[in-house]
Amino acid sequence: MEKVNIYKQSAKKLDIKNPLKVSVIIPNYNYQDFIIERIDSVLLQTYPIYELVILDDCSTDNSKAIIEEKIKGIKDVKVKFIPNQKNSGFVFSQWQKGLENITGDYFWIAEADDSCDNTFLEKVIKPFTENKNLVLSYAESKKIDENNQIIGQDCRDWADIFHTGKWNKSYIATGKEEIVTSLSNNNSILNVSSLVWKNNKEYNKIFEEAKNFKVAGDWYIYLQVLKKGDIAYNCESLNYFRKHSKSVSTTVKRNIEYSEVLRIQNDAKETYHLPNEILEKQIERRRMMGFCEDENNKNKKGIVAWLVPGLLKGSGGHRTIFQNINTLIKEGYKCDVYIEADSSILPTTLKNQVNSFYGNCDADMFAGWETTKEYDVVVATSFNTVPSVMKTNCQKKLYFVQDYEPWFFSMGDYYIEAENSYKNDINVISIGKWLSAKMRSEFNLNAAYFNFCADLTVYKKLKDVKKEHAICLIFQPAKPRRCDRLALKALQIVKEIDPTLKIYLYGSQQTTIKNLDCTQLGIIPIEQCNELYNKCEVGICMSASNPSRIPFEMMSAGLPVVELYRENNLYDFPNDGCLLAEPTAEAVANAILTILRDKKLQEKMSKAGQKYMKDYPLEIGYNQFLDNFNNFFNGKKFSTEKIEKSYHKEKITGTKETKEALNKIKKDVSVVMPKPQPPKKANILRRVYRKLVRTIKNK
Repeated sequence: MEKVNIYKQSAKKLDIKNPLKVSVIIPNYNYQDFIIERIDSVLLQTYPIYELVILDDCSTDNSKAIIEEKIKGIKDVKVKFIPNQKNSGFVFSQWQKGLENITGDYFWIAEADDSCDNTFLEKVIKPFTENKNLVLSYAESKKIDENNQIIGQDCRDWADIFHTGKWNKSYIATGKEEIVTSLSNNNSILNVSSLVWKNNKEYNKIFEEAKNFKVAGDWYIYLQVLKKGDIAYNCESLNYFRKHSKSVSTTVKRNIEYSEVLRIQNDAKETYHLPNEILEKQIERRRMMGFCEDENNKNKKGIVAWLVPGLLKGSGGHRTIFQNINTLIKEGYKCDVYIEADSSILPTTLKNQVNSFYGNCDADMFAGWETTKEYDVVVATSFNTVPSVMKTNCQKKLYFVQDYEPWFFSMGDYYIEAENSYKNDINVISIGKWLSAKMRSEFNLNAAYFNFCADLTVYKKLKDVKKEHAICLIFQPAKPRRCDRLALKALQIVKEIDPTLKIYLYGSQQTTIKNLDCTQLGIIPIEQCNELYNKCEVGICMSASNPSRIPFEMMSAGLPVVELYRENNLYDFPNDGCLLAEPTAEAVANAILTILRDKKLQEKMSKAGQKYMKDYPLEIGYNQFLDNFNNFFNGKKFSTEKIEKSYHKEKITGTKETKEALNKIKKDVSVVMPKPQPPKKANILRRVYRKLVRTIKNK
């Protein structure tokens, strides 16, 4: 990993006859491990230093002795060391003390644990020579850890949370412009060490006022200072912003931070006429903290938190979750979604991912499963979210169950944990009848269901698509319940018997497949899925647990379906439109061949599937879910009506032909998954943001 090393950089001093008088203030508290490098980073600047003032706020480590020893060898710069006998209790008190003890026309507060490029001052001071109205000049910051390893090439991800691109290049702006476009909604100046200030004794009063803030004092200071002049920004990462285990952070209640953010935003709003787009950003910035300020919420039914597993592109389960969240929002519920994700990820990033992967969702998104406010209902959506839901103080807890998750694992810890998730005192709404029947009979849970439905505006018969002698398989080897080995073996058998058949695989990133002639389509948009279903003769979607929605979408498009004859598929599939085969490769191959060879059967199944699915557009499922949720929210019990099987045909078994074909196959299908990409280094600044949000929540 790349490191910064100030001692290997050029440190040749500039030959300037009348340099600007820059005083440097180094406030230290318990940074004995970094103070030497910090002092050296100042002394090695190519731009001349006028004076150096080092402060120590009564450190409890060996900082004081290290500083005293270090400054003995400094000869060419005026140095003043001012240790406190008692801790001041405020970082801004040290800023004030530094300001009182400098005589330069400009000053730089170089925090003791940070570092910088040796040309930092040379480049940041230059705009002051070009603009007499300038009061602040700062540079972009690299993020480094306690070992000087670079963990972020810049801080634009937090400064530019609304993705404006403003900080991609250097600029000079008036103070008003900077406040209106940036500081009115978010603190875009991440680190005081990155700043050089034009000296003004009036700042002492501003620093004193900042002591009224527990979190946002520096933001308040920058806004007040910029009312007095202009600002310059250098897009080079010349400052080294260190994040480490000893970083000082403030722990306060969440509502205190909210009130401070609101106060600063209102200050900007009252001082300047902010355009509507900026006012919207102010609201969005506060929403990132978990607050909802929609005035219409006074009439909303309730506030619901959803705990959701990590996002996976192409996941039908996630798509179902977010579709039903939108249903609640349209009904008048306020929904917040807590997503399994690194705490570094910002809410706006999560929301963009959700909208990109599954379609627009109007809920607010947050990283992690720790809820940040009180809710009327908290919803679990997977077995591992249940413990977090059960820990909340919320009285109404709901489990949105889409699959029998113990079957995802071999018998062991995860199997038991998933099974135990159904043994809590929690109500269940499931997709499909079988899951509700299982929740009731095996776990004695109050369980309701909504039917498998399809978007009939997308999945439908197309007149202009030419039918091919082809079949398609939803191929998702990362999901064991999709039984890809069984399915591929069945396709080998079919291909052995009918070499002219074309095979399409789709639904996951492309892999290397040997010993099977097939076409991989990867993850495709839903419109392309419908085209695929229209040109194929058979659709295959294996599920060894709860059915997928995909076979129902295939039937909506008029595509005959082959699935497994197992307990989980007998309660939701119709008698016509699909064939359920014994879970062997020979039986699945026979079911496929049965349909391929019988054009009349194809036509009959196609029409039957379409006819069945006409009664199950997405709106039916949404309304069923909504009725169940409203009943739960209002304290009503779910229906206890007996759930009956819907598929009554005999299972398809293997034949002599398919067994003989299997024996002829000499090599199994080989699937080589692409190498996983190494995880990107978590963005430390975003992690700090999320950690702060969690620690300052209402207790």
